[in-house]
Amino acid sequence: MLKTCEITSKQFEITNSDLEFLTKISPTFNGKRFEIPPPTISPEERMRRRTAHRNEWSFHHNKSAMSGKPLISIYRPDSGYKVYSHDEWFSDKWDPINYGQDFNENKSFFEQLHELDKNVPKLTTTAFNNENCEFTSGTGCCKNCYLINCSEYDEDCYYGKLIQSSKNCVDCAFIYDCELMYECFYVRNGYNCKFVYYSQNVVDCWFCDDLKNCQNCFLCTNLVGKKYHFFNQALAKEEYEKRVKEFVGSFQNFESAKKLFNDLRAKRIYKYANIINSENCTGDFINNCKNCLNSFEMNDSQDCKNIQVGVNIKDCMDCSNMYIKPELSYEVLSTLETYNIHFCLNVYYSNNMWYCLNCKSCKNCFGCSGLQNQEYCILNKKYSKEEYEKLTAKIITHMQKNTEWGEYFPISMSAIPYNESVAQDYLPLSKKEIENKNFKYGQEDPFSKHQGPEYEIPDNIINVKNEITDKILTCQESGKLYKILPAELKFYKQMQVPIPRLCPNERYRLRLKNRNSFTLYNRTCTKCFKPMQSTYSPNRPEIIYCEECYLKEII
Repeated sequence: MLKTCEITSKQFEITNSDLEFLTKISPTFNGKRFEIPPPTISPEERMRRRTAHRNEWSFHHNKSAMSGKPLISIYRPDSGYKVYSHDEWFSDKWDPINYGQDFNENKSFFEQLHELDKNVPKLTTTAFNNENCEFTSGTGCCKNCYLINCSEYDEDCYYGKLIQSSKNCVDCAFIYDCELMYECFYVRNGYNCKFVYYSQNVVDCWFCDDLKNCQNCFLCTNLVGKKYHFFNQALAKEEYEKRVKEFVGSFQNFESAKKLFNDLRAKRIYKYANIINSENCTGDFINNCKNCLNSFEMNDSQDCKNIQVGVNIKDCMDCSNMYIKPELSYEVLSTLETYNIHFCLNVYYSNNMWYCLNCKSCKNCFGCSGLQNQEYCILNKKYSKEEYEKLTAKIITHMQKNTEWGEYFPISMSAIPYNESVAQDYLPLSKKEIENKNFKYGQEDPFSKHQGPEYEIPDNIINVKNEITDKILTCQESGKLYKILPAELKFYKQMQVPIPRLCPNERYRLRLKNRNSFTLYNRTCTKCFKPMQSTYSPNRPEIIYCEECYLKEII
């Protein structure tokens, strides 16, 4: 059936399989079944509402509400939310049950949950089982990493997004099982590569796009199984190394190579979608998946719809940032190893959770915040199983009357300003648009200008001395100040790449511009005119091939 989005007034489709899924997850409390109603807003607006609650990149100086010690936090100090350090939050020095409150029939449920959530202290950053990774968020099982997010099982990685099982990678995004990578984007199984995009199984490649099983390639696109190629032409090993040497280490020569690379990319053939080893899937960047529709950045998953970023997930719809075996979820943002959780935010290692935030190792809870190892709780108060069933049924009936049941937390409940949230990455709004929608806007901290003499960065990395790590540099684009870390300098020298002239924020912003929006368009193949769905809109200039035409041309 077709419905009209209550926000945009645009029509969107709800399929029979969508309705079947909602029926499947509809719960029974106190002997009564509560059907989850069909969504009232479009998938895009549901994504906006959800991801407006997640901050991946903006860090602030805050202080612990317990000890008063300074902390690095994803929450602004003026947000009105309390934060604890990781040691404090996981300690027995406090008990979130002490913040419990009774359900009030005279207030909306969301209003009561928002009051609770503002009172219960939050983890200063969302991270688990890390070592020496203070400036990271949305990370787990990482070591010696700095300014990365959405990443697991990494070591010595800096300035990146969605880096998985990788080591010694800097300024990269969406890379898997990689080592010694610089400025790489959507690469699987890469080693010692610089400026390589959309590639698999690549070694010792520079400024390349869409390579598979290649090594020692420079300024190449659309290649499979090649070695020693320069501008897509085969060269003898000695000649290849001589040509590459002209570009190595020098900032000016790197800039020339980047311009050539961008020109080359504009002319290459693009496949309609990056879908690998998958069955019955639509979306983009899908790997080893089955029956995943309108989903993006998915790995090893099945039976999902409307997902943004999922690793090993099953039977989920309208979720974002789902990792490590979550199953049976609807309208969830950010989770690890969960089963049957719905309308939740930052809930980990938990089962049977409804409308909960920032909980770990819990089960059978409704409308709770900041709990650990708890069961049968409502608004952070403990109940017997029978009391829990009765009160939950009463609350859902109350929510149905207020049209809250079946809806995710409103953006007004977000602790994150819209312009610092992931929603701004996916669906950017101007400051005026944010304020017109009554979303929070985080004023950018005024940045200082360097008062001392300007440090002149040597053109070639071989001439850069260790003293640069003591210097303050000025971003050529934003004018913001930044520094080079000692480990970072060591990496640049090892990789023979020049010192970046842009600050990390600008580099991050430019990197994400390489990603298409999470919108599927109906268009035709540039070659055979076959109809297909793609994130490349019909009016874009790139050459877009269907699967069959792409394979004939490239393979």
